[in-house]
Amino acid sequence: MKKSELEKLRVLVAGGGSSGRGAARFLLGRAGEVILADDKPKESLGPETLALESEGVVITGGGLERAGKCFGLCVLSPGISLYDARIQALAQSGVEVISEVELASRYLSAPIIGITGTNGKTTVTKLLGHILKSAEKRVFIGGNVGTPLIEAVGGDYEVIVAELSSFQLEACREFHPAVSVFLNLKGDHLERHKDLREYGDAKARIFTNQTGADAAVVNRDDPLVWEYAKSSGATIIPYSVKGPLGVGGWKEGEEAVILMPGNDGVRLPLSCLKLRGLHNVENVLAAVLAAAIAGVDPVEAWESACEFKGLPHRIEEFLKWRGITFIDDSKATNVDAVVRALETVKTPLILLVGGIDKGSDYAPLRAGLAEKGKKVIIVGPHGQRMAKELEGAAPIAAAKDWPEAVRIAVESASEGDTVLLSPAAASFDFFTGYAQRGEVFQKLCLEETRRLGDGQDGN
Repeated sequence: MKKSELEKLRVLVAGGGSSGRGAARFLLGRAGEVILADDKPKESLGPETLALESEGVVITGGGLERAGKCFGLCVLSPGISLYDARIQALAQSGVEVISEVELASRYLSAPIIGITGTNGKTTVTKLLGHILKSAEKRVFIGGNVGTPLIEAVGGDYEVIVAELSSFQLEACREFHPAVSVFLNLKGDHLERHKDLREYGDAKARIFTNQTGADAAVVNRDDPLVWEYAKSSGATIIPYSVKGPLGVGGWKEGEEAVILMPGNDGVRLPLSCLKLRGLHNVENVLAAVLAAAIAGVDPVEAWESACEFKGLPHRIEEFLKWRGITFIDDSKATNVDAVVRALETVKTPLILLVGGIDKGSDYAPLRAGLAEKGKKVIIVGPHGQRMAKELEGAAPIAAAKDWPEAVRIAVESASEGDTVLLSPAAASFDFFTGYAQRGEVFQKLCLEETRRLGDGQDGN
């Protein structure tokens, strides 16, 4: 899209969240007219969004259809589906529909490392950013992780690290990362995507415009990811925790091996990693390979990875009390993430789950619960199907809300147990997001254990 073409366009920005705000602000002064529309009532959009009105953005609430017609471009926020009937009507009338990520990529000059997958995206994005910063690279870290990618435009960066969701990728057309990273593919967001194939196809758009001059870091152990990788024109750099590969990275005993094309391999100790679990060995391998492609020596990259302590609300041990360990894994909003948490936690556990159902199959949790589950506490009004699918794997208790769930958990736990929040569901039944859910959970655990008396070992 040429600058002169954009100047003539009347642009609809669909969605008034951070992504929509960033796109609208970027388009001001570049497009002919910018209209930001949201399904929420205008008065509910919040001061940050409404402030754009004084800058020249036309803001409408109460439904996208109220924004009018005759647009030349529509920029989608991740929360609005490409397959929304109103968006499809725009596309069928000839309006170009793109995501905010696509818009940003058309104006970025620095190479992009794009990271997608069902689980581990944020960990790998933050870890890779840490490695690159430690190597004194000027790096922007954003996308689905929090800061919209559009905010990187105009910045003095050597490399862009972008976490990418299926919602962002489904409306990409020309998006062209120099390095794509595809971590895994499991059933998720099936409340929005009609099936796993549509979800996977959206993720795989990360490969669409790559050529042999680009690289794709892919999980060789995930058959769906590997099948999609075959469609990429990029140079494939695989990783595995199951055994040696001809090139890439893999786990071999208690060491990792990194072997980049045209270089000698290096052996690196797994024992130094602070991140717990086999899934995090996968995450570190992916990040170190991406960093190596970006010019960081693998040994230096591994040393930086060993400093990385992980993310809040991702298998975060925050309290020990009377010999009981409390872990916040609120970021586990899908079944596969909970499976990984169950694999990581070694002791008998009391698992707290629940939230907005995403249409997933809960059966994969049964094996881990049968082995380790002392009790499963299902929270909130959306847990009936979950309870039915987990019945018999471990004793089940129902809680109307999170304070009640924490009380049941603490009363049920004894020395040597683990109380684990790993919800397998979205947080929007009671909270604004997984972070608030995790913060409330930690606060409730601290309050309940203090109410019951001494024994706290610190965090």
